[in-house]
Amino acid sequence: MPCQISYEDDTVELETAEELFVALELTPIEADQEILAQIGEGMLELVTTDEQFLLILEKVLDTRGASKKPYLECFGTQLYRVVTKGTTLCKALSLLANEPDQEYFLRCLGQEVIQKCIFNINDLVEALTWLYGKMDLLFIDLIGWDFVLRFVSSGRSLGALMKVLSQEEEKELLERMGWSAVIDCIQDVDDLIAAFIGLEQQSDRLLIDKLVEFNKLQVVIPSVAELERVCRRGLGAEDIIYLREIYQKLLAV
Repeated sequence: MPCQISYEDDTVELETAEELFVALELTPIEADQEILAQIGEGMLELVTTDEQFLLILEKVLDTRGASKKPYLECFGTQLYRVVTKGTTLCKALSLLANEPDQEYFLRCLGQEVIQKCIFNINDLVEALTWLYGKMDLLFIDLIGWDFVLRFVSSGRSLGALMKVLSQEEEKELLERMGWSAVIDCIQDVDDLIAAFIGLEQQSDRLLIDKLVEFNKLQVVIPSVAELERVCRRGLGAEDIIYLREIYQKLLAV
């Protein structure tokens, strides 16, 4: 059903998201809120796909730091209809310029919808990358730590996730996984390098000690050449010295 909007002396009927985009293009940014107010929940008739949702989200209220909440509010409780993919979730978060907008967006979607959008570790990491302030805490609270842990199956995925977590979140993740599961994730040198790069520096030495404790350091680092490769990536100077000393002691046994 067409949606009618008026601005100054002009009145037009809109039937598609593309027509709305053109209307926003032809009117000043100051008119965006007025146009959105006229459309209201009729937005669901115009914007019906993820791509259309992002098209308008990027265009509307496009001034630095401006809230895009008036656009989100047009969808009421049915925002889930146009946010169905990880790419949409992440792009939307990148376009929402402040914590209140992101909080409204995430709470409107809720746990089930957000979880359905996240298919792999890349979706999860990218979403976390775009969150402002304490929104990462809200995001993790909504999807749950158990859901997060499903995507940690290797040192590479562990390292990628650790890079976007705060120190406290990293600590909680390691505690929830348990060191046995962490060590199981690390199968080769590349896994170990990724883990070292992602971990906070104070956790690097603990990881080295745990690899020794689980008799896995030489399994993961099978040669001195591989040891040197590890030392060139992701470790501080003191931890490099420590790792070399530990490794040499194991070779001497």
